[in-house]
Amino acid sequence: MSLDDEARALLTEVMTPKRRARTRLAEPLRDAQSFEVDTPHGKIAAWRLGEGPAVLCVHGWQDDNALWSPLIQALSELGIATVALDLPGHGHSHGDQCTPIDAAAAVQAVAAQLGPIDSIVTHSFGGPATSIAMSNGLDVRRAVLIASPRGRNKRWFHIAEERGISEAVVERARELYAKDIGEAQAKFDLAEVAKDFSAEALIIHSLDDDAVEWDNSQAIADAWPGAELVLCDGLGHRMIAQDRAIIERVVQFVA
Repeated sequence: MSLDDEARALLTEVMTPKRRARTRLAEPLRDAQSFEVDTPHGKIAAWRLGEGPAVLCVHGWQDDNALWSPLIQALSELGIATVALDLPGHGHSHGDQCTPIDAAAAVQAVAAQLGPIDSIVTHSFGGPATSIAMSNGLDVRRAVLIASPRGRNKRWFHIAEERGISEAVVERARELYAKDIGEAQAKFDLAEVAKDFSAEALIIHSLDDDAVEWDNSQAIADAWPGAELVLCDGLGHRMIAQDRAIIERVVQFVA
């Protein structure tokens, strides 16, 4: 197999999320209105619970709307509307692949159709995806980024190391990716673009996160004007988005 063939195979792998055997729905969303939102990358499943300005919840890689069950419930109890979606290639949504550009387009399309959107809460991969959407014109008053990476395709090197793939293949994959979507998009760094954001920001990370290093959030918060950084410990990568104390802090911020 040639270097380009190996690089293309790696690109396909890193852009293709594994779906769960059974689709899930956050318990509070069983009473919500469901939608299928058309995007250039296929139909996106989305839900709206409540009336008026809403909090848009954006999950991370290989996750889905169910991540947000405790947060949606907490917001609902205060009468705050919620919009949730499954990103392309995830949950109830169509598609096989999910690039950051695809995810950003889905976030923008859902916000446009199910708005008004007042605030946005993201987890992991949802942070860079939403930030691309914000760079492309998505306007929100407040943003919460939980366990967010900066972007920069660092995950590719981890996958390559696990598979015994050489760094030369990763570097070629990055070159091909840049050729496909453009150099600026391929080198997207949330800590670089954050300096231009005007939304109030709450950045949250657990020090023991073994999927995304906490210093990603430190760099993002340092760059984002007026951002508040909350560091905790013992909550790992995913549990942090469902922890009661974290949810209370998020609700307080967006409310």
